[in-house]
Amino acid sequence: MSKNSLERHQSIDAQLRLLAPGKVSEDDKLVEYDALLVDRFLDILQDLHGEDLRELVQECYELSAEYEKDRELAKLDELGNLLTSLDPGDAIVVASSFSHMLNLANLAEEVQIAYRRRNKLKRGDFADEASATTESDIEETLKRLVTQLKKSREEVFDALKNQTIDLVFTAHPTQSIRRSLLQKHGRIRNCLTQLYAKDITSDEKQELDEALQREIQAAFRTDEIRRTPPTPQDEMRAGMSYFHETIWKGVPKFLRRVDTALKNIGINERLPYNAPLIQFSSWMGGDRDGNPRVTPEVTRDVCLLARMMAANLYYSQIEDLMFEVLQPFNHI
Repeated sequence: MSKNSLERHQSIDAQLRLLAPGKVSEDDKLVEYDALLVDRFLDILQDLHGEDLRELVQECYELSAEYEKDRELAKLDELGNLLTSLDPGDAIVVASSFSHMLNLANLAEEVQIAYRRRNKLKRGDFADEASATTESDIEETLKRLVTQLKKSREEVFDALKNQTIDLVFTAHPTQSIRRSLLQKHGRIRNCLTQLYAKDITSDEKQELDEALQREIQAAFRTDEIRRTPPTPQDEMRAGMSYFHETIWKGVPKFLRRVDTALKNIGINERLPYNAPLIQFSSWMGGDRDGNPRVTPEVTRDVCLLARMMAANLYYSQIEDLMFEVLQPFNHI
């Protein structure tokens, strides 16, 4: 690698610090997360398209950072001249690279927000009322109802078990990002979260770093845009994928936290198992908003598909439960 290339390679963290929001504090991991993801991506870009293209992308990146810092029109002109001088093939790769780096920056920010929130919860820092919906927790909310609003514990419990939150899944035919790419982004997010865990060993760190590189490369080589409009059945499959990947495990975890919070404020009674605290509805395959492809037959197919996918989820969970229950008896 040339001296100029090496200097650019080493400056990526500095350039990211110029682009990072001013509110980033010393204990924030945003710049560190972002620098790692972009650095890994640039290595992959070089492997796939050569060192010259990597240097070109990084030069564009740095010119953007310099313009963002000082707002010098000369830097903007230099960037514009550089981009307009590209041949169509390189222009496509550069545009795709920046789109991918933006996705990585969003993933870094998501992990950073979760990191900051965990630290606030550990410190019991709920001073920022404007961020109460994201930086408070269930127990803190229930405590405020009792101490500040002077509600009895019984009133809190009765109100909680008799309310219902209905989350409605709606079709998004304009959603251009493919489901496979969203899944890869989820794996990148998980790798990044685990990579910065405090109890991680050096071997585990190396394995996670390699997994992170594989996922970044797989995401970069995945076509981002849907080439054909999704059918209502496709929309249902996409909606159910959210169930499988997030909601299926997230809702029981949330309800357990509610139970724990109730216990910690002095309510020994648990939420009834049949209390409809959270339920789900869906418009997918049934919304009559002028879509000519949504016919009665399509709605029937989508309902049957949703029932089949839900049954598979329950069946899989029952199998796991049977294994857990029967496992101790195998040693008797």
